[in-house]
Parts: sequence; C-alpha cells; structure tokens
Amino acid sequence: MNDPFDIHRIADVPDPLAGVDDWPLPERPRAAVTNSPTRARTMTGRVAALGVALLYELAWIVVMTKRADLHTTSPGVLLTELATPIAAAVLALAAAAPSGAHGLGQPKGRILALAFLAPTLFVAASLVASPADVDPEPFVTHGLRCLAWTAVYSLGPMALAAWAFRRSFVAAPVWRGAALGMACGAIGAATMSLVCSVGSPAHVLVGHGGMMLVGAVGGGRLGKRFLRT
Repeated sequence: MNDPFDIHRIADVPDPLAGVDDWPLPERPRAAVTNSPTRARTMTGRVAALGVALLYELAWIVVMTKRADLHTTSPGVLLTELATPIAAAVLALAAAAPSGAHGLGQPKGRILALAFLAPTLFVAASLVASPADVDPEPFVTHGLRCLAWTAVYSLGPMALAAWAFRRSFVAAPVWRGAALGMACGAIGAATMSLVCSVGSPAHVLVGHGGMMLVGAVGGGRLGKRFLRT
C-alpha cells in the first residue's frame, strides 16, 4: 500500500473496449406493424354493411306474409307508416355515424339532440298519423309478438353495425352506440310496418317502435365494451 505509484504500469491494465469494432451490433427494433384500415376502406365496409342490412330486410319482406290490407290501404297512410321509422333511423344514424373533423365524432350536444329527436319523431308521427284501428287480438299478446318479430328484423342490422363500427368511437361511445342500436331498431320497425296491418298508435309504439328502445339500451352497452377505441 506504501509502494510508490508507477504511472508507466498503466499500460499493463487491459483495455475493456479492445476489439469493440468487431462486436456484433444488436438488431434494430422493428417498427410495429399496424393493421388499422384506411378511411376509404372503413367507409367502404360501412357502405357494404348498410347494403347487406337492406338486403336482409328485403329478404324478410319477401319471406314473410305481407299485411292483408297492403293493396287496399291508402298510399298516403302506407307511405307514412313506412317513412316514419325510416326517418327515425336516418336521424339516429346521423347521430352515430359521422366521425367528425378529427375522428372524434360530432359534439356531444348534437349527438344527444339527434338521438332524442329520432324517437320523438316516431312517437309524434305515430300518435298523429296512425289510423284508429281496432286490434281484434289482445293488446299485450299481439304487441309482444310483433316486438319479437321486430327484434328478429333488427338483429341482422345490429350485427352488421357492430362489425362495421367496431372500435370506431373515440368520444361518447355509449351515446353513439345507443343511437346506432336505435337506428337498427327503427329499420326493423319499418319492415314490420309492411307485415303487420294493425296501425293503432298504441300497438305501433309498443309492437313496432319498442325495439328502438331495446336497441338503444343494447347499443349503449355494446358501445361501452366493443365500439370504443
């Protein structure tokens, strides 16, 4: 410990970086490959889903027995009964589908306004324009049966919408999912208007339009779990 330090012996210390130029270089990490579809591809898929949904409804219209008064009902009444749920579906879809300028969707206030306007229009038009029919069947039994069939008519569009809008909603996924489910329920109600001849307001609201409420609840839950980004 008391030996004098010899600076010339520093050369005896091995160089820890000797031969560093011959060391193999580590592989550069590869950039993560994303499979996110382009905007054009996403839009194409949604348009295709809408087309298949319409074909699904058309197939049910062809298969099911049409309403008995289809050829005797006034064209104006028939058009109103068909246009009311279609208009509600368009409003609900307008609340859910637009992605907005930055992909965040529309402002929440506009989404809520369109989402509530859709069922409001359906209820108001059904109360005002529906004829005062007398349903020969019990109200509850007939209403639940029509509601079940409307659910079947709405099932195809709901499945297609869940696929087309999967992980698409950055903001307000619950409300946009609810509006999307409401639109699918309204499409089913439009199909039911060509199958069921009873147009009394109470029956239309429960048996035909009730699926809009069911679809909104289911769409909201779906939006929270599967449609949010």
